[in-house]
Amino acid sequence: MKAAAVIFALLMLAAAGGAGWWMWQTAQGGVRVTDDAPAAPASAALRSIAERSGSVFLPTPDTAFSAPRVRALTLPDIAGGTSVWGATGRDARGHLYVGVSAGDATESPHLLEYDPATDGWSDRGNAVDELRRLSLLRDGESQVKLHSKIVQAADGLLYFATFDEEGEDQQAMSLPRWGGHLWRMDPAQGGWEHLLATREALMAVGTTGRHVYALGYFDHVLHVYDTETGETRSTTIGAAAGHVSRNLVVGPDEHAFVPRVTADASGGFRAELVELDPTLTEVAAHPLPDYLEGVKPAGHHGIVGVSYLADDRVAFTTHTGRLYLVVPTPGGAATVKALGYFHPDGAAYAPSLFAFSGETLVAGVARREHGAFEWVVHDVDSGLAGAFALDTGDLPTLLLYGSVTRDDAGRFYVGGWSNQRPVVLQIDAGGGALNP
Repeated sequence: MKAAAVIFALLMLAAAGGAGWWMWQTAQGGVRVTDDAPAAPASAALRSIAERSGSVFLPTPDTAFSAPRVRALTLPDIAGGTSVWGATGRDARGHLYVGVSAGDATESPHLLEYDPATDGWSDRGNAVDELRRLSLLRDGESQVKLHSKIVQAADGLLYFATFDEEGEDQQAMSLPRWGGHLWRMDPAQGGWEHLLATREALMAVGTTGRHVYALGYFDHVLHVYDTETGETRSTTIGAAAGHVSRNLVVGPDEHAFVPRVTADASGGFRAELVELDPTLTEVAAHPLPDYLEGVKPAGHHGIVGVSYLADDRVAFTTHTGRLYLVVPTPGGAATVKALGYFHPDGAAYAPSLFAFSGETLVAGVARREHGAFEWVVHDVDSGLAGAFALDTGDLPTLLLYGSVTRDDAGRFYVGGWSNQRPVVLQIDAGGGALNP
């Protein structure tokens, strides 16, 4: 354990005592909400930020500042399944959801449901079959990725997106042939409802209430869906040279935060975090001088980890491991604070972020260049951080992604791939017993 981590552990242990041309609207024949669906709360103000963001806050365990226990879950066999590209989420019942992406256009991404109490999985369908069921599948259409988070909006329904990659060209910023689809599902009944088709590939989805945002590439096109009226609108944020952020941030006031990357006069690039309200009016543009940090825009994954805190602050990490804090301002623009590196030793790919109690402590997996993935614990107020071993067993060629998703026992979940096979790791930093 590094010295900073030792100090950190002691401090925290002490504290522990105390519009595209073929865009469609809601499809005919889709699943409709019924009386059996989860009841939507009367007002978002009655729900905590944990409930609205799909987070779980529990007391910080004494064992938080040491190497966690790790278990690779046994996933159902999905034909053509290659990876879980950070596509995780949960519902209010405590069931978890995982999106398994496909390797080629002959297969389709699946949505899986996991019950931590029974260690059991259920297949909740795949994009191509659902398009066919709804008579929306075009001749030759493929969908290969379910990359977005699976998020529960104020109506109690789960929202997520799928997309195609056929013919896309990142350098030329040429769109994929079949674009993307925004979906929702009633967790109590199953069955997908089609909401929107876009020319862009829909990479990320987020919500903290009534409005569901979906971020498309190329050029960072932001779509918003109003769960009460069914209306959609979109705007282009801008992302030069093929840049694609893997995630976006949605604040507790339902403001969306999306990176904008533009070329400058010197041939370089500049970045800022654009803040928009649900009407897609730009509220502010927050400078991000360290965002790219020498990485070419096309190779930079943008925002990769997001974590919510109980006081409405939102932490996020970037491709190079920079840590930022969004502090909302009621009725106005937020403040965005740069907190330095997430990893105590500097730059690291940090594709996940979780909160323990929702106070100041966040954690997640991170990997330094040419190194193994580690478990990093970081206090957003003091800046103290520690890195610990992450025992992933004998999984070869491992890539990991994930953010926010925990079960009711406090265990963290990250998805990824190993030798082109999907992986989901259950991480216990609390010393409790893992499922057998």
